[in-house]
Amino acid sequence: MAKKIIITRKAQANINEIINGVIEYTGHASSGIKLYKELYEKFELIGFLPKSGKLRNDGSDHRELFCRSTYRIVYRELEDSIQIITVVHARKKYPILNK
Repeated sequence: MAKKIIITRKAQANINEIINGVIEYTGHASSGIKLYKELYEKFELIGFLPKSGKLRNDGSDHRELFCRSTYRIVYRELEDSIQIITVVHARKKYPILNK
């Protein structure tokens, strides 16, 4: 049984920014919609297979999984759910997350 997916406000803001950027770059809303669907398919995969992502090497219990090799999804497994912490472009650096 899949675990419930909880998307933090930060992650949702990141997703919105990414999708809007893709739409602006391509000039086609369909590109953003396609990426949005792909991200949520990855979230579903994480819900079914929480350990599918690689453990981060920052000492936290956070894992990361990529969508399109371009977007890093950082999440953590809780007892009965998965918390999506952030979604960032793979080229962007991001601070060490709180443990």
